[in-house]
Amino acid sequence: MSTTTSAPPLPRWRRLAANTGIQVLAAAVAAAVFGVLLPGTAADLKPLADGFINLIRLVIPPIVFLVVVTGIVSVGALKSVGRIALKAIVYFEIITTIGTLLGLLAINLFRPGSGVAPPAGASGDIGTYVKGASEQSVSDFLLGLIPDNVVNSFATGNIIQVLVFAVLFAIALLSLPKQVSDPVQRAFGKLTEVFFRIVGLVSRLAPIGVFGAVAYTVGKFGPETLTALMKYVGLAFVTLLIFVSLVLGTVTRVCGVSLTRLIRALRKELYIVLGTSSSEAVMPQVMGRLEEFGCKRDVVGLVVPAGYSFNLDGVAVIVPMSAVFIAQVYGVELDFGQQVTLFLVFLVLSKGTAGVTGSAFVTLANLVAAVHFIPVAGLALVLSIERFLSLIRAVTNVLGNAVAVIAVSRTEPGGVDPEKLAETIGRQRTAVKQPERT
Repeated sequence: MSTTTSAPPLPRWRRLAANTGIQVLAAAVAAAVFGVLLPGTAADLKPLADGFINLIRLVIPPIVFLVVVTGIVSVGALKSVGRIALKAIVYFEIITTIGTLLGLLAINLFRPGSGVAPPAGASGDIGTYVKGASEQSVSDFLLGLIPDNVVNSFATGNIIQVLVFAVLFAIALLSLPKQVSDPVQRAFGKLTEVFFRIVGLVSRLAPIGVFGAVAYTVGKFGPETLTALMKYVGLAFVTLLIFVSLVLGTVTRVCGVSLTRLIRALRKELYIVLGTSSSEAVMPQVMGRLEEFGCKRDVVGLVVPAGYSFNLDGVAVIVPMSAVFIAQVYGVELDFGQQVTLFLVFLVLSKGTAGVTGSAFVTLANLVAAVHFIPVAGLALVLSIERFLSLIRAVTNVLGNAVAVIAVSRTEPGGVDPEKLAETIGRQRTAVKQPERT
């Protein structure tokens, strides 16, 4: 009788070396050193980061389409889909409003713009942003949600249009006989597995993408940019930390989830976000992780794509802060009425740049152009530190959308597997059942 011997466990150092999160951290540190030693060469490495993000963006539209369709069809009731969407929109508006008010409160209390001069050598790239900073009417925004060309929506990565098409496709599929819809649903389920497998393969390149992004930043702007305008960047960081701790922390506590365990569970994705400054770079991975935490696919498939357009918590906090910061630098005192106007205009404009590359800065440019009482020239000031603001914004965006899915899931009948949620990110670990004594 032959016996099989299991392979010996790998040494701890090899397990750590194989961990993508450790690799990403090591790549970031190595890139920072490389950027200091060889800034000219490092500044040319941005294509490494762009290539990695493009590979991720390649699969985002089909994954959103497939997950939304299979999720809605698995629910089987359009009433449930509408209920989930309504809950998500109400949640988005409440949380982003709180974030905006928190940002305005912080910038008015501490006034970091007073006494700050525009940095020398501010980027001249501002024209490319201002060109897209035209005012958008409500009708234009609503029409922009409706795809006039499905292929173009997928090609340009306009996620909100892909989402609308996916919902229509799922509704049509539900109206067909089961002998027609069931094979399509099974095929879409298999295709979803294939695309998530592609994401897994691409994620192995994350250390290379992070190395390119960090090396480019340090090489192009120099290590001294880490201290430039530190007062404002520091205030922005603290404000977002307070938002995550108090606002998102309260939501997770009500949902019976540990915010600390959630952050720890998403640490690999957050490392990638920190390295690339892009929340889109981990969108498919976050959707997969949320399903692993016990959230049902129909909720994940609807809330996450919508959240990436309507629930960018980091943008909600930072963009109004940046607008008031510019006013402070240029000595423009905004009264209460002007700040209320700023707040209301932002709530509209922040929904109008969904799916646009560099959308946070475009939103800021839109906001400054729309209110007319903040100097447009001040955009160059924020552009010089945009790279560092985008790091903390992107992390907050990812956490905010993850918490949104959990919150909506907890209010849906059968929207979450409570045992799986408790085991993965619950406030208390589930106790291991002990065998009964006889």
